[in-house]
Amino acid sequence: MALPLKERKALRLFSLLILGHLVLISLQVPRSEDGTLFKQAFLAVLTPTQAAISGMSREISRFCNNYLLWRDIREQNQKLRDEVFFLRQENILLKNVLQRLGEEVQIRERLKNLSSSLIVAAVVGSDAANIYKSIVINRGEKHKIKADMVVLDPQGNLVGRVINPVLAWTSRVQLITDDTSGVGAVAAGKEVSGVLRGDGHGRCYLDYVLVSSPEINIGEEVVTSGFDGIYPAGIPVGRVVAVSREGTLFRKIIIEPFFKLNGLVQVGVLAFDLKNF
Repeated sequence: MALPLKERKALRLFSLLILGHLVLISLQVPRSEDGTLFKQAFLAVLTPTQAAISGMSREISRFCNNYLLWRDIREQNQKLRDEVFFLRQENILLKNVLQRLGEEVQIRERLKNLSSSLIVAAVVGSDAANIYKSIVINRGEKHKIKADMVVLDPQGNLVGRVINPVLAWTSRVQLITDDTSGVGAVAAGKEVSGVLRGDGHGRCYLDYVLVSSPEINIGEEVVTSGFDGIYPAGIPVGRVVAVSREGTLFRKIIIEPFFKLNGLVQVGVLAFDLKNF
């Protein structure tokens, strides 16, 4: 005999209540030393998520630490490069001055402030019309740069001079390979002097050398003479690569500069006047 509809509903509700009560009781029953079944299920879901978040956090922390370490190392390397650059320049300049003066006591007195008189600059641009005319460096009036200051490469070879206009944060350097440049130069070890001019194509020539002057051979070095009133004497300029006769009075002497424009990233600006030594 079938139960009335109202009684069937009451029986179903009672059965659901009994079942729910049994489930709640089972959840409270310890299954192991790890805790209840509910706790085990919760941990089973939460633990992988925590592990993933923890691993990601460690990776991010490691990346940040490595980046900061890499940045510090790069800054330290740049400082070391600047120091090496300056020490090399200082050594070359000291040798040049020693050769010129020959008196150690006077040199020490006059070079007390040498370390604060050499300005290291980076090359940040070149002449768009002709790369052998000029370069742009990242030092200007704010760094006490002035026109006619002498510029050297990292090996102490002559690059050129600062020319106007000198801006606040940058300045232009006329290269010795510029066809409008002029440098008093002399063949090292010989009394043969002339005016070094650029050919506008990466080389120079020594102008106004009389055919009656002593012979100059291929391979001989050329240095500044100091006669132009701008460039101090004794700075290495280049090497003779060709000698010929031009007309009846002068020789044609081709010079290969020591400085290399390709790869020139740093220069030294002489912020003191060696002409007064």
